[in-house]
Amino acid sequence: MSIILQVEQGDARFDLHPNQLNPGFMERKAYRFTPLEGFCFYIDDVLIETVDQNGVCAWLWSPGFYAGEVAAELLDDQGRTAASFRLDVSAADNKLGGQEFTAMIEAILDFDPALVLGTEEAQFGIGHDGALTNPHLQYARLRRYGDRLQRALKQISQSPLTSLKSDRMSVSAHTVKRLDSASVRKALRGPAGQAILHPGSTQRPALNTFRFEVNRSYEEEDNPANQAVGLVLFDVLRRCRQVVKGLQHAAATEVASDTRSALASRLVRRIAFTESLARKLERLQRARPFSILTDRRLSAAGLNAISAHPVYARAYRFGWYALRSGWLGKDPDETLWISPTWEIYERWCFVTVVSQLQRQFPELVWSREYQSVGLKEILWRGKAADITVEACYQVRCPAIDQAAHRGFQSLSRERCPDIVVTLESPWGKRFLVFDAKYRSARSSVLDAMESAHIYHDCLRWKGIKPDTSLLLIPRADEVPLLASPTYHSDYGIGAWQIGAESEGEALGVELKRILTSIPIAAAQLQSGATGSAS
Repeated sequence: MSIILQVEQGDARFDLHPNQLNPGFMERKAYRFTPLEGFCFYIDDVLIETVDQNGVCAWLWSPGFYAGEVAAELLDDQGRTAASFRLDVSAADNKLGGQEFTAMIEAILDFDPALVLGTEEAQFGIGHDGALTNPHLQYARLRRYGDRLQRALKQISQSPLTSLKSDRMSVSAHTVKRLDSASVRKALRGPAGQAILHPGSTQRPALNTFRFEVNRSYEEEDNPANQAVGLVLFDVLRRCRQVVKGLQHAAATEVASDTRSALASRLVRRIAFTESLARKLERLQRARPFSILTDRRLSAAGLNAISAHPVYARAYRFGWYALRSGWLGKDPDETLWISPTWEIYERWCFVTVVSQLQRQFPELVWSREYQSVGLKEILWRGKAADITVEACYQVRCPAIDQAAHRGFQSLSRERCPDIVVTLESPWGKRFLVFDAKYRSARSSVLDAMESAHIYHDCLRWKGIKPDTSLLLIPRADEVPLLASPTYHSDYGIGAWQIGAESEGEALGVELKRILTSIPIAAAQLQSGATGSAS
């Protein structure tokens, strides 16, 4: 019987159905689940504690800054999964709608899928193309396929495939039931054998004192099929150990943040699952047929035998499903944790800026490079002759008493603006700063303007200050003055509404206008564009 949970949010009440996507959740809202006696409830591997609210017990949960699908499990008193639920969390309604947010994720995936990957509770559908991977992706696939692989390997261990082989062995004469010609010829070479086999012999030795070499047939488990599956078992077990180390490192290096969901509490259960799976696989590795293999390898003979046996084919399939890398494309059965909504928006803004620069300056040759480990600093550079345009994500601007980093410095402490765009040519330089803020309420935007002021006043690039420092926000309805081009021109700061592709195109036009405001540089770029068109 399906278990249906009751959920309340404010005065609204709705049901939670297992094994299907349940809408009705929104980031930063509080939800109360009616608890079931004898069960415990996990959301994204975090135990939801039972609390007392005015004499009524409830499981309380509040989504963080994220949107997407969240996995929940109901466990019985034996720790077994009684029901699985999929919670559909949408972005806050005062920011962007679900379709716009999904479009952002799709745009980032098309541009650079590594920019989507995160550790939030929310998940997004992925595929298996490409070669990108990390411990969280590896864990997700071990969690999805590991138990099914273990069950298939256990069936193989109980009834392994065998190959019929033969050899020759020495046995006592009184135990021989059948002699072939080779056994007879070898026995006749000695007097004892002749005495036993020759019909005219008068003196025969005792049968238990003479031995014949006879042919023996037996079933061999060290065959190509078991060697291929043994290789998969070995690789999955090694992957488990790598994932445990990777998750432990992630937990140890986590930096607390008010805008990110805590990771360490979720990793406890994930590490425990991976270690448990590794122990089960180690027990199978010590059992036959895997314990007696002389080699672990893939071969045509092994793959042919596997394809003809359902259990072997299942074990092989789940093993490679668990080991594969990549998250490009779409697979309805696979999801992966993504970044928080504000970071998705921040990275989408960077993708939009780079895409618009490439569109506005087609005469430049563009290339990408990662300046540091991870995604903390990404650089896109467009070059043509002696003109260079660069777009940097999370560039490091050291304090003024430290050496400049790629020409960037801060007059106060070290800063890392979200996006900077620079142009350098023999006729002058241009320097723009953008700070992406996933906010739309008037008070929130005005509060965020502090960073625009700071970046405009304290950042320097090769000795010049920013020409413009703008907030990028999804909606500017409540701050129209800050979004006015006249305001930007007068003060060098402000806000720019960008939440759709058309607004990104408008930003691209503004970028080109500012960057080409040096008359000679503008003429050079214009002539380059004309030459490209011709």
